[in-house]
Amino acid sequence: MHAHYGAGGDGGGGRRAAPLPGDAGLYFLGSLHELVAVGLHRPALEALCAGQRDLAEPPIDRAYLLKILDEEISRQFGHPLRPLIELVLNAADAARAPQPLVDVTVTDGRVDVCDTGVGMGLRAILSRLLIPFATDKRPGIDLGRFGVGFFSVLGFGLSDPESFSLHLTTGDGIEGWAIRVVAWPGEGDAPDAPASAPEEVGSARGRAAPEVAAALMCSVRRIAPLLGTRVRVTSSLLEASAVRAYLRDALHFFPASRALVLLDGAAVNDGRLISGGQLVQERVAHPGGAVAGAGSPAGAGALGAGSSGFAELARARLEEAEEARGRALLARFHVGGRGLLPSISAATFHAGVKVDACLALAELALIDFPAAVELTEGRDALKVGPEFTAVAAAFYRRLIQLAAASGEGRRTRDRLAEMAAQISALMLQSAGWDEVARDLARALLGPGRCMVTPERREALLGFLGPSVAERLFVPESFWAEREWQPYLPGERELLEDELELDPAETLSALARRRGDLAGLPLLLARAANPHTTLVALCRSRLPPDRGGADAAAPRGAPGAPPFAPPFAPPFPEAAGRRPAGPLPCLGTRRLLLIRDDSPAVRRPSGWSDWYALRAAFDRASGVREADLERDLIVGEPVDGTACAAPRPGERTSGGEP
Repeated sequence: MHAHYGAGGDGGGGRRAAPLPGDAGLYFLGSLHELVAVGLHRPALEALCAGQRDLAEPPIDRAYLLKILDEEISRQFGHPLRPLIELVLNAADAARAPQPLVDVTVTDGRVDVCDTGVGMGLRAILSRLLIPFATDKRPGIDLGRFGVGFFSVLGFGLSDPESFSLHLTTGDGIEGWAIRVVAWPGEGDAPDAPASAPEEVGSARGRAAPEVAAALMCSVRRIAPLLGTRVRVTSSLLEASAVRAYLRDALHFFPASRALVLLDGAAVNDGRLISGGQLVQERVAHPGGAVAGAGSPAGAGALGAGSSGFAELARARLEEAEEARGRALLARFHVGGRGLLPSISAATFHAGVKVDACLALAELALIDFPAAVELTEGRDALKVGPEFTAVAAAFYRRLIQLAAASGEGRRTRDRLAEMAAQISALMLQSAGWDEVARDLARALLGPGRCMVTPERREALLGFLGPSVAERLFVPESFWAEREWQPYLPGERELLEDELELDPAETLSALARRRGDLAGLPLLLARAANPHTTLVALCRSRLPPDRGGADAAAPRGAPGAPPFAPPFAPPFPEAAGRRPAGPLPCLGTRRLLLIRDDSPAVRRPSGWSDWYALRAAFDRASGVREADLERDLIVGEPVDGTACAAPRPGERTSGGEP
């Protein structure tokens, strides 16, 4: 074992052991993983708490222990400053009423997190703080869940070990303790390492090559009694302005009832950083009687000898989770408003455990999940489960209630639909979306709405006419388009609902069959190969009260009504049809649509009709906009004589008479 020094009894009676000169109160000095091994082995833990100087080597597999510690230190969270939030959450759990308070002080290269709540004695430090997953936090009550916050902070020592140190002072009012952890710059570079350490470490059973955890040195010292805990993290990676911005973003929606967080003396979670919007909270029933937080803790029983306490811990957590069965989940929602600092963005929030910036949202949308929602093993994401889904679905239904209560118009409801889809995709991992998407569509979008992409909106309005605008829902983002696509009809359904479509045929065949449509020759001349270009004639549908057989059969087809003979120019306004838009052609994935009720197709007159035919056909055929404009500028003039119908025997551009 590494050197251990005691200032208490020797474990054999009332005789006191004389402390070494200059080391009064020092209980441990050595590698951090050796201290963790002591905490896992009950006889060694009892001996160290008694102040015994020489400890028997705990029978712990060092290779596996180092592997676990390395994973917890180096792969803890996605955001580099995330471990600081863990310190705040631990302090909030320790803080006590009447006004729980967590004080955070930030300077360049240093962060201090303090509370005046329940501190720890030496036994709690060794058996809880320094043992991964061995937490005494209560599921659904406390914020901490996995007992790995202490180790996550040690990750700051990876990139710049020379500047890193962790200094923790804590006490339960009866005793006080100081723990200091520093990182070795490299193997063999620790100037203060005990002289016996290399031989003893090398002879340890199952010892692996020095890794991350092996490069951490730790000391434990008794100090004067105190109440509360102070954690000081020192690292060159802690740039003051970046740390302050991150803490404000992560904690501005933290429930002040749990703890008021002071950042350099100013409260960050009392609501003053948010302007406007609406904050509501509601209780969400546990779905299916599921128990949030049930299940054994990760890693239980995995450290070989000395891990029997993990089974006890698992049983205790299961009992606590059973007590929470049937208890409602308290969720908070804040919708609308804006952050008063650039760092305050839309975010999800789960008792401080997860904050996701969602910059795609113009509004401020915040969701406070109850602590019962479980986390993934990476501790940096919420686990999609029954509780998570229940709270997400409650949030979407709250949007419906807010829209109904406010009586907002269509534009606002469309914006809420956009925001709900973005939140689903970017913040909530689509949890609960399938359950409420159809209700959202009915409440926010209304019946008959069809989703079209922004780049198709103008083309559809030009082809179908401006009166169809009320039916279009145009998502602003890719994420909203992705979420709404399975639940809203699209462009194809819109066209089939608005138009009567003739069977598809080639453009050359259509030009021969419908000689009454004077605009077809220009389209025939523009086509690269009219014999293979598939087109379909279409027109606006009759209103429902004037539909029937005459609306279903195209003019000139068998069964068409006698008052609409072949080649007779239609009069859609007189028939009660919607007037055609200014664009006579529209390209789709399968074919090109041509409106036979468009004046430009029936009887083009003047340059504007010829331009509409030419430009619309080129766009529908896939000609690039730049090429189209250049051709209109430098090409031949567009007029009626240039596009006259071919005389008998004259060949078209396709080579067919």
